[in-house]
Amino acid sequence: MLFYFLSGFLFFFLSIIMFLFSMVYLYLKFMVFIEWNILFLNSVELNYVIFVDWMSLIFIFLIFFISSMIMFYSSEYMFGEKNLNQFFYLLYLFIISMILMILSPSMISILLGWDGLGLISFCLVIYYQNYYSMNCGMITILINRMGDVMILMSISMMFILGSWNFMNYNFIFNLLILLILLISFTKSAQFPFSSWLPMAMAAPTPVSSLVHSSTLVTAGIYLLIRFNYLIYKNDNLLFYLMLTGLLTMMMAGISANFEFDMKKIIAYSTLSQLGLMMMIFSIKFYDLAFFHLIIHAMFKSMMFMCSGIFIHMMLNNQDIRNLGMLFKFLPLSVMMFMVSNFSLCGMPFFSGFFSKDKILEMMISLNMNFLIFVFLLFSTMLTLMYSFRLSYYLLINKFFFFPFFLVKDNKIMNFSMMLLMIMSMIFGMIMNLLIYMNLEEIYLFKMEKLMILILLIVFFMIMFFLMKLLFYKKMMFMKLFFGNMWFIYNLNKLIFFPLNFIKLNYLFFDKGWSEFYFKNSLIKMINLNSKLINLNNNFLMMMIFFMVFMYFFLLMI
Repeated sequence: MLFYFLSGFLFFFLSIIMFLFSMVYLYLKFMVFIEWNILFLNSVELNYVIFVDWMSLIFIFLIFFISSMIMFYSSEYMFGEKNLNQFFYLLYLFIISMILMILSPSMISILLGWDGLGLISFCLVIYYQNYYSMNCGMITILINRMGDVMILMSISMMFILGSWNFMNYNFIFNLLILLILLISFTKSAQFPFSSWLPMAMAAPTPVSSLVHSSTLVTAGIYLLIRFNYLIYKNDNLLFYLMLTGLLTMMMAGISANFEFDMKKIIAYSTLSQLGLMMMIFSIKFYDLAFFHLIIHAMFKSMMFMCSGIFIHMMLNNQDIRNLGMLFKFLPLSVMMFMVSNFSLCGMPFFSGFFSKDKILEMMISLNMNFLIFVFLLFSTMLTLMYSFRLSYYLLINKFFFFPFFLVKDNKIMNFSMMLLMIMSMIFGMIMNLLIYMNLEEIYLFKMEKLMILILLIVFFMIMFFLMKLLFYKKMMFMKLFFGNMWFIYNLNKLIFFPLNFIKLNYLFFDKGWSEFYFKNSLIKMINLNSKLINLNNNFLMMMIFFMVFMYFFLLMI
């Protein structure tokens, strides 16, 4: 446990240092580019490159800050677990892999952190060693391996161009940009690669809080932000990116309204926000996408932590239908959960309001397709619906649990969440002041400004009546389609076709006729040759011995 506390304090101090450095770099417009030459081959340099600017530093601050809170949280949450040291080292390796990826503007060095993220997330998902965890882990790593294959393809294509450092280019061909988009889709779980994110909730809650809210799933968005000046040159691919983000956002929002597993609902909300980030990136506001990414990570990691406390106290029960009236038993945890929930909904003057409101105002001010705008507003309102539904089941619903229980707040877990709660309330305002200098650059009519708030109130009332009239339970026939992510789970079977083909190939070829004709015949040939060589050697030795004997015999004569 000492390791967890010491690493928690270390990460916390490092996060403060990184935040101060990021502010200096932001105001001085300062950047550092460090390059180590490892190999020079045919005019292609294999370099290890580090690029430091305010964006990478503030992202590292975010990772260190959330990691420090996770370390404190894990010391109590994982207490008594069998493989506690293994869990600690895996978390440490994960944080190192993420930082390696953040600092790399070269595809070769990105691959190092990218593969580390995929492999260690697999190890963390299968931490509870059972069949369900193993299946979820296999889906996670196989979908992420698709992205790794595309990275290798992009590396080979960049080899043709002469450099793996994408900051050297001001134009690259469209196929390479498409590969980069697909790489980010696999890691950020965009449609149709979305199924692994809810399944990855089989991991322990501290892992879900760190990995599946703020680091692993945001790696794809961060990669796009780094490539922004190359991607923004192709409008067709940007339109494809916008549609994918919108589709992911709608699918996740609808699925969350038909789900009863608490962690999966929060996973769907993460997926919905990732779709929103993709969409805002596609209309050439990469800095706003980054702004939402940072703020979203703060309150979403706290939301996962709160769900972990609820699950921990309810004897690992994750079904929200069994929980209710939790404010009577866990007042502090519920208060923090509601802060993160309000921030997710974009409640005025919480952190999420500053980024989500700015995103929606940007969308209103743009000259964009009306249908896309309607779907965007609908997806935003779905966020409010599943957030209120979750709050209803946890706070207003009856308490369907054991008559004998001991439910209470935890000191260390609540301490780590307290700092995140403060950040969830004030960090949006701080970042708005620092990045945008508090300048109001969007001018809208009064009705346009109030439209989002009016729609939120209308959808809130619709949701309240749905919950009260119990119409929701009659709609459960739709759960078969919407609860299974529009049957994307069934697409997972496509992943196993190549695996089954490899297995058949192994049985028929490696262990079949090739075993008989090649391996066994080769062994027989080697044995025969070795016998012939032995016979030849024996004959040769006898001839040498006879010649020596004859020589001495003649000398004696």
